[in-house]
Amino acid sequence: MEQSTGDLIGRLSRLELQQAKLQRSNKRLRLMTGALLLLCGAVITMAQTSSGVPETLQAQQFLLRDSAGKVRGAMGVTSDGAVGLNLSDSNGRTRVTVDLAANGTPGLDLFDQDGKMRATMALGDAGQPGLGLYGPNGHLRTSLDVPAAKTPGLAFYKDDGTPAWGAP
Repeated sequence: MEQSTGDLIGRLSRLELQQAKLQRSNKRLRLMTGALLLLCGAVITMAQTSSGVPETLQAQQFLLRDSAGKVRGAMGVTSDGAVGLNLSDSNGRTRVTVDLAANGTPGLDLFDQDGKMRATMALGDAGQPGLGLYGPNGHLRTSLDVPAAKTPGLAFYKDDGTPAWGAP
């Protein structure tokens, strides 16, 4: 019986050691679970804050790229204070520009598939409107102007850009 009591005491000692190991392991598991929950909470919070739309974006230039990474549009401010918007075709050629010069005069230019200006519409310094249509060689072919305090004018030009007819 004495031997069985000794065995029993040995077994109880081993069980106590195993229980102490399990308690330490359980404590580590609880700490790791808590840290994991804290990390998940932080990730969810960051995801929620970054998915919102900002109220204001600021830059001197914005670029618009297509799925292939080509620049298809650009909006920016130049060093002289002009502001412009350029839209390009899939070949990278500018096709439309809208600009506001540093002095405040607005303009719109249209370009053909070869990159040559074919039409322009703008306001002069005093607000007088003008429209110009260009031939494939880049020369002005037709213009319509409304000068301040004067009679509007219409002019047609030859292929080389020399005047052909105008009124008044």
